[in-house]
Amino acid sequence: MLLVAVAALGSFTFPSRAAHAQSNQTRIGPCLAVRVVDGESADLQCGRRELAVRLRNVAAPRPGQAGYSEAVRALRELLRQRAVYVVPETPGELPLDANGRALAYLVDRSGANLNVVYVLLGWATYSEDGGPSHLERSFRLAEADARNDRRALWSTWSVSAGGTDR
Repeated sequence: MLLVAVAALGSFTFPSRAAHAQSNQTRIGPCLAVRVVDGESADLQCGRRELAVRLRNVAAPRPGQAGYSEAVRALRELLRQRAVYVVPETPGELPLDANGRALAYLVDRSGANLNVVYVLLGWATYSEDGGPSHLERSFRLAEADARNDRRALWSTWSVSAGGTDR
């Protein structure tokens, strides 16, 4: 899976360094994942603080849906032994979802947005749940790239002219 990620990242453009610099002002971390809860959320240890995070703008299979176990395993692998930073959509605000989890982006030390990477790897799709994203274009390009290359979940979902049938 790591080789696929490296190959996919090579042809993908991430948000500008200016956007990354701005996000550094309000990020929390470094953090390490202590548990992946499902395909969209993880519990992180940020210093002495534990923080439950839901990946913003990511929709992964739910329990009982095709690909659920694989998506959870892929998120666990993506976060394994990787220092991450929790970055909100709006600087200074860290909204919570209905389950009390912080709704945020996870960014690694290099500045790569792991929410977008997860979509690029094909384990999730872009979602506007929680509101639209300033990274919408990056998410949409990542999703199209994963779909066109039939990565991960896209290898089993049938793609029709009107969208996807999961």
